[in-house]
Amino acid sequence: MRRVLASVAAFLLVLGSTQSFGAEKRTIKWVASIYSDANGIGLKHPEGVACTDEYLIVADTGNSRLLRYSYQGEAVTMEAEFPLPKSYPIRVHVNSTGDLYFLDGKERRIEIMSATGEEGGLLSYKNLPFSTEVIPKSFAIDRNDRIYLLDVLSRHVLVLEPDGQYLRQVPFPEEHGFFSDLAVDRQGRILLLDGVEAVVYSAARGADQFSRLTESLKAYVNFPTSLSVDESGVIYLVDQYGSGLALVGQDGSFLGRKLSLGWKDSGLYYPSQLCISRNGSMFIADRSNSRVQLFDTGASESVVRPDEAAAAE
Repeated sequence: MRRVLASVAAFLLVLGSTQSFGAEKRTIKWVASIYSDANGIGLKHPEGVACTDEYLIVADTGNSRLLRYSYQGEAVTMEAEFPLPKSYPIRVHVNSTGDLYFLDGKERRIEIMSATGEEGGLLSYKNLPFSTEVIPKSFAIDRNDRIYLLDVLSRHVLVLEPDGQYLRQVPFPEEHGFFSDLAVDRQGRILLLDGVEAVVYSAARGADQFSRLTESLKAYVNFPTSLSVDESGVIYLVDQYGSGLALVGQDGSFLGRKLSLGWKDSGLYYPSQLCISRNGSMFIADRSNSRVQLFDTGASESVVRPDEAAAAE
């Protein structure tokens, strides 16, 4: 098995070095790895991460808990533990006020918690235009705290106000494989990831349908399961089975692969969610290595043009 994985790692390393054209401005630098809490209890298959410029939230999935860390430079310090004995957190996001939202992978429901750990109950869906159950595969939160649900039952992306009030919905494209994640950029554009076909779709702010942003990226990724977007609009795809990242431009152009399979620092083994802060810090839930890794992408809010910032308001 190790020999097979080593061969895959070598292939991905070659692919990453030969296909990184156009991505020179995204030199991803490893900064630190997080293996445990303040008491030395190790992370266990963490699947979710959410971050601001000051702190990180980890969905320590195998230990049924959320962990909060502060970070500055290479220093990462644990601040709090929030046990979730009845939940299995697989995705986590934080809104503008610091409230935590996480997806329970067993019950397929979104739970809310305050920044200090007080339970806020379940996210309720109000005034939906249909009566069927909502089954979120993933979700995202924009800068205005609106919530975007990837609802695999209704086959729509549902857009909700922060209190769960229904705003609108965007149907899935007719021809697709299986949608695994979504994100919202600073202009309000919804990005939708088809992991099976390795295609990213997009819907502009207020649009009522998705269109292809990329052609199939199967030549560059194995099975992408998560995506995030930085302040300049570059999209990062987590290639779970390929244990690496693929970068895509705002126009859908492929920008190259980064990172590869490995167990040492900067290597990945079945990674899950990633997050990118406004200052360019990137955290990856390195699931099968039972750790979270911090990288510096060099992409910060300062690189955004004034006209882009105005469009996001």
